[in-house]
Amino acid sequence: MKHNRHDLLLHEPNLYKAFFILAMPIFFSNLLKSLHDIVDTYFLAKIPDSVSAQAAISVSWPLFDISMALSVGLAVAGISVISQNMGADRREDAQKYAGLLFTLTFCIGLVVNVVLYFTAPYIMEWIGASGEVLRCSIIYIRVRSFEVCFLMIFTSYQSMRQAIGDMTSPVYLSSASIILNILLTGVMVKPWGIFGAAFATLISQIAIVPFALYNAFKPNDKLFITVKDLTIDVPKMKLLFNVAVPSAMGQAISSLGFLIMNSLILDYGAVVVAAFSIGNKISNLLLMPMSAIGTVQASYMGQNIGANNKERAVNAYKTGRNLGLIISVTGCLIIYPFRRQTLSALTNSPEVLEVAMEYMFWVLLLQPLMGMFQNYVGTFNGSGKTKYTMIFTLTRLWGLRLPLIWLFKNFTDLGRMGIWMAMVLSNFLILFLGHYFWKKMDFKSIINT
Repeated sequence: MKHNRHDLLLHEPNLYKAFFILAMPIFFSNLLKSLHDIVDTYFLAKIPDSVSAQAAISVSWPLFDISMALSVGLAVAGISVISQNMGADRREDAQKYAGLLFTLTFCIGLVVNVVLYFTAPYIMEWIGASGEVLRCSIIYIRVRSFEVCFLMIFTSYQSMRQAIGDMTSPVYLSSASIILNILLTGVMVKPWGIFGAAFATLISQIAIVPFALYNAFKPNDKLFITVKDLTIDVPKMKLLFNVAVPSAMGQAISSLGFLIMNSLILDYGAVVVAAFSIGNKISNLLLMPMSAIGTVQASYMGQNIGANNKERAVNAYKTGRNLGLIISVTGCLIIYPFRRQTLSALTNSPEVLEVAMEYMFWVLLLQPLMGMFQNYVGTFNGSGKTKYTMIFTLTRLWGLRLPLIWLFKNFTDLGRMGIWMAMVLSNFLILFLGHYFWKKMDFKSIINT
């Protein structure tokens, strides 16, 4: 499979076969990650005041997304720029971009670690967390702030490898991290509560970074980096940031929007927040195959645009779209009959279970829409059209979802049902904008501009 990655991206006539081969490693890694989140919730459900702990994790995650925004943007830029260079047979340039990516993310990670640690209490108070939820969220954020630098380094490694079609190497390491995390969580949560959950994640993230660095620097016949590549090349940095900044802004502002959305959900109480968190665990599990396809989609677009193969890039978009719809609908039909049994394992609160059951109905309606959303994001990112990604993602949240939640909350008696309805409507309406941007695609390589 390693030998055929180049052919799978640029020459394999059966795109469904190629997508399947390349996406499967990412899917299994994402599946493990989702299962870890579920196991995490399962262990937390066994401790006293589990509702507050689960609510704290739910309101905290957008802050982590904001802190990782620039790293994610650079990773997106890395996949786009490196894959287009590889598609155009510019290996030396691809190597230099990869080295620059590592340098930038390491420096950014150190800064973010410090900022996140010291601002956590103020931000959590600002969004409305109080009492036990506030205490738990501060503990969780501060412990996990120390993993940011390591996580950013691994993100750069993952971006570098995915750009050349190597979906497997990062998966081995991330899978090992997840398995270690699950084992440590089972040991640490009972005596240490939410601190144990955060600390287990920290250790498991740090453990894989030495192996990622070894693999990144190890000479091979495809792409690796050297110490000489860990420099600041201003022209190359400008191109990376030109692609990264729109993606990073989209990530950060979207995460801020989710932070505000969580503050609105907090108005309905910790039970609703905990149910929202549990429902999202199942949603993330269902989203994993579509996310894997979106990642492969980005590599396909990048390499084929770099090779001036517009027709194959267009066919890759259609293949990813079809696979996403088929898999999402199938997954929803499978999980629907077993939703109560699944949710009941994640909470010991009857009130939380009933609200989570209500939310799950809407989660299942969302999945096919999310499959199409992920396909558009992968297409825009891989082609370097991250401005499209930024507008696309921000419009979904700031232009549609948050206003709809506000309208339903203040002008109807729907209660929490208005939140679920706003999520479905925003995911449906945004697809019209995605289609509009898709029609505007010019399939021109950004490395030639």
